[in-house]
Amino acid sequence: MAPDGVKSNIKRRVKMGKDILIVHGDKGGVGKSTYAGLAIDYLIQKGDESVIVIEGDKKIDDVARRYQGMAGVTGMIVDLARPDFSEEAILGLFEEIERAGGKNVVINLPSGGSSTIDAQAEIVIPTVRSLGYEVYVAWLIGADEDSVTLAGESAMCREADRKIVVLNEKEGNPEKFPWCQSGFRKEWLESGGLEGVLPCLTEQVAIKVRRLPGRYSNLERSPELVIVERASVSRWVRKAWEMAVAPLYEAGL
Repeated sequence: MAPDGVKSNIKRRVKMGKDILIVHGDKGGVGKSTYAGLAIDYLIQKGDESVIVIEGDKKIDDVARRYQGMAGVTGMIVDLARPDFSEEAILGLFEEIERAGGKNVVINLPSGGSSTIDAQAEIVIPTVRSLGYEVYVAWLIGADEDSVTLAGESAMCREADRKIVVLNEKEGNPEKFPWCQSGFRKEWLESGGLEGVLPCLTEQVAIKVRRLPGRYSNLERSPELVIVERASVSRWVRKAWEMAVAPLYEAGL
């Protein structure tokens, strides 16, 4: 059965008020940075006063740069692309999070992030809970079998308080993703997991959006875009929040 909106069997529960969102997927080019940027924008729109953005790849800090200098958003770069030094990387990560405080944390993992953060799950999970946060995971799934397998192997997905698989329309028709025919999909949903779809922009508009700084939702007023492009971005943000971001933050409330 193909994705239709958002599905889950998630139970109602009391939200702790602090959360760490791990934007995962283990592969490059599946939309992690886009999703992280949309999540930060959504939190600001909700009125959250403090969002910490952790870039896990020091060579690609596009999300932190997008929100650089914005009131209430603190950007940090912590190198999590370090499988040979995964424990050191995790110690550095949570030292920064503890020092900064903040209600909402968004971690944009690098490609291959499982070799760092999942490998150290026995440290990560109790540390997150001791700091008073819930663990949220957004798994940006690719249009291939490997992506499904990696999601099933992810310790962070297993241990998350809330989790969502996100199918990126840019990768193709979500109905044809191996995820939709996999046995793991049923297991995911029965365990309380969500699934959603990240809509895509036309390439003409997407190219412009990638190079413009600031919140995606503010681009509907950008003089760098013509009026029809602003309308396209506005619709994209609204649909992305509704289909892929809001369900994770609002589920069970």
